[in-house]
Amino acid sequence: MLPPTQSSKAAPRNSDRPELASWFGSFYSVLVFIFFYAPIVVIILFAFSDRAIPGLPLGNFTLKWFAEAIGDPSLMESLWLSTWVAFVTAILACSIGLPAAMVLAWRGFRGKTLVFALILSPIIIPQMVTGISLLLLFRQAPQLMGSIGIIIAHTTLTLCFAVMIFYSRLLGFRKSYIEAAMDLGASELRVFFEIILPLTMPAIVAVVLLVFTESFGEFIVAWFVSGFNETLPIAIWTSLRFMLSPKINAIATIILLVTMTLSVAAQLWMLRQMRKTGDMER
Repeated sequence: MLPPTQSSKAAPRNSDRPELASWFGSFYSVLVFIFFYAPIVVIILFAFSDRAIPGLPLGNFTLKWFAEAIGDPSLMESLWLSTWVAFVTAILACSIGLPAAMVLAWRGFRGKTLVFALILSPIIIPQMVTGISLLLLFRQAPQLMGSIGIIIAHTTLTLCFAVMIFYSRLLGFRKSYIEAAMDLGASELRVFFEIILPLTMPAIVAVVLLVFTESFGEFIVAWFVSGFNETLPIAIWTSLRFMLSPKINAIATIILLVTMTLSVAAQLWMLRQMRKTGDMER
């Protein structure tokens, strides 16, 4: 047995270990957040600096880069193209992903594992390979090159996310609601629009936000199939080949602020809807 003096001395050392681990964990978390968000802060700061070439030290406060970015026809055309392509892609991903997830979650059939593997394959396959394969495919139908080709490509890339989000939502879905509505004489179409759709609305909002963001910022595949059209990421890449214009920082700041506002609003709405759904299931 250890003498009392030795055991009493060892106790404080052991008690200091959790405090040291907690301090190290907090310090590491701060470093991670700085690593992720420091570039975003730098972009915002450069957008309000009057220096033509972004750099430190910052210049005087100005809003002229925002005015020039909004007044640039080519940049606004690229922004509009990216916006409506992302919107159509989100609608298509929801329209295809929800019925597919309903079949996967509620129906048993042979080859389900293979179907899951095919759905998840766009995540595994490198985007450069996907872009080259779609380019070779669209050569047989050149009229698809451009915005239509980008929508097809982005729907292919993001459909896996939509299906998996809907699938996880539908696994916890109480089918007794559907059975009760059918017993009361409701048609399948009415059950879908009045029961399934409202209860899956948080998942739909999540899919729309995720797919829209992924499509809006996707560059590699869009570069292969865009033809003569330029999405915003392609326009930024073209600008980077020569010089990083402060207008890019300004438009990136606008997009960032709008995206953060929509994201926070959507998160608050989804939390409210999930609470309502939980109250209904109780």
